[in-house]
Parts: sequence; structure tokens; C-alpha cells
Amino acid sequence: MPPGGRRSAAVCLVAAAFLATACGGGQDAEPASPLDEAEAGERVAAHIEDAVAALPGDVELEEVGNGRVSAACDTDPLITVSEAYFLRGLPEEDNEENVDLLVEHWEDSGFTVTDDLRPDDVFVTAANDEDGFTMSVAMSKQGSLSIDATSPCIHPSGTD
Repeated sequence: MPPGGRRSAAVCLVAAAFLATACGGGQDAEPASPLDEAEAGERVAAHIEDAVAALPGDVELEEVGNGRVSAACDTDPLITVSEAYFLRGLPEEDNEENVDLLVEHWEDSGFTVTDDLRPDDVFVTAANDEDGFTMSVAMSKQGSLSIDATSPCIHPSGTD
């Protein structure tokens, strides 16, 4: 695919959120996690902090879109909670190495890579084997890396 044909980070993040919200068919109304919306948001933030700590130097997080977002799953009233950030302060020439660092960190931290579109597109998604949260890293056509984390389908008020 030519460089100009690469998807933007926003498109990749939307695709990742779409993949992450697959809560099963309309028959399954059970949340995939007992967490409530606030707890899921805290877990999303913790997963992002943990992943960013694996990167070299001082990485600044710049919100993509409106910050923390709650989105409907296939089964009402279940939702997912997600956050997405551009990773600022990383040299573009190190993007490949930094994506490799994130993938290695995720695999060492109980995540399984579920999608890896490299080398055609810099877009990798991984799912946490324990809590069902997903994370993605993508590169925009401008060369900026972004990272996101998304909860599995939850009930907004939890199930505890």
C-alpha cells in the first residue's frame, strides 16, 4: 500500500474500538467484566500508563478526540470505556522500534496480539488474557504514533 494510502490514526482507533466492542450476539446480555464505568475507566488509564512506561524517554500523552469515551456494545445497556492518545516526544524514525517495545511489553504483561498489520500498516492490537481489555498502537499517515485502551463490555453500574 503506498504511504499516502495508510489509514489515519483516528480511523485505526475507530476500527480498534469496533473490534473491541464485539460483545457477542444480541442473545448474550451478560457483561464480560464485573467492573462499573468508573472502574473500567481507571483500568483503561492504568493499562495506558503501564504501556507508556515501557517506552524510552519522556513521552507526553495528547488526547485523541474527547478523552475518555463510553460506547454502546451490541447488547443494551452494556458499554465499553476507552481512551486514546497521541504519543508525543518520540522521534518518528524510532516508530518501528517503539512499536516493537510496546508489543514486547504487552506479551510480557499477559496480552496476546490479536491483529498485527505490519509491515503494510503500523497497527497492532493486543488483548489482555486476564481482564479482556484491549490495547492498540497505530501510526498516522503523518507519522505520529497513537495508543488506545478499551474495556470489554460492562454494565455502567457494574455487577458486584
